[in-house]
Amino acid sequence: MSEAGWTAPDQPGRGTPSYASDWPAPPAGPGSLPPAPASPPRPPTRITLPPHIPPVPPPATWSGGAVRATSGLISSGPPRPIFREPLPVRLGPLAAGAASAALWMLLFGLLATTARGYVWLTFGAGVAAWLSAAVLSRFGDRGVAVGIAVSAAIGVAVAGIVVTVRWIGGNWLLW
Repeated sequence: MSEAGWTAPDQPGRGTPSYASDWPAPPAGPGSLPPAPASPPRPPTRITLPPHIPPVPPPATWSGGAVRATSGLISSGPPRPIFREPLPVRLGPLAAGAASAALWMLLFGLLATTARGYVWLTFGAGVAAWLSAAVLSRFGDRGVAVGIAVSAAIGVAVAGIVVTVRWIGGNWLLW
């Protein structure tokens, strides 16, 4: 094989490579392309109902409130109402519940004089806090209930860590 017709990429213009001698000439420009064919008519984007099916009632008659419009990609029938939560959890009540439960757990923890007393008092305070969180979540503010439950869970977890560390050391605190 001869290297006479080969040109290095960094030295352009030293002739046409021998393997390209039988190629057709490039087109003159972008105007030489044929025009694009006309697109066929598109099908309707909404489903039309047969004449014997009554039309969908307007969204104002639904009891759910606002109506979400469909995207049009996949038709799934009439639009569905959007249901929003009437009392969403907010950051302020959640922080208030977390702070009150943290203070609750701290005060019960300070009453203890031994590690065994701390663990039992913390478990009792955690159960009382979780019961109050359950009552608040049903009849009161759910944000406060979530804050209480989270802080009580952290306090009980700390007591569990104390039990585990003392158990590894050879002393079981709970009996």
